[in-house]
Amino acid sequence: MKPNRRIAQVNELLREEIGKILISETSDPVLMAMTVTEVRTSPDLSSAKVFIMCRQFGESEEIGTVENMDYAAEIVQKKIGSRIRLKKTPHLHFVVDQAEEQASRIEDLLNQVKDDLQDNERDSEC
Repeated sequence: MKPNRRIAQVNELLREEIGKILISETSDPVLMAMTVTEVRTSPDLSSAKVFIMCRQFGESEEIGTVENMDYAAEIVQKKIGSRIRLKKTPHLHFVVDQAEEQASRIEDLLNQVKDDLQDNERDSEC
């Protein structure tokens, strides 16, 4: 179901403001490694899912943990209320956006099928 215009505007406003908070108003490297990709607000504007992509600093550091998502939501929730003009600030739930990983997996599978087809064509020519 497509969100109505008001919800779409709130989603975009929240995405922009949360992104600004993560980039410019924190010095925490965990928060600065997060990028807001999408916000989906509930129809009653009481809650919002904030989809985050996380940049990795090294193989040993995992930014997209549940603890880090909860920590980010808590920090941003405190700051966002004074930045947006809504009767009630939506309760924020941060989740890791898996879209890039899923797209990469699909691309890998398609490349594998392509390679298999090319191998079969070469075998049939011999």
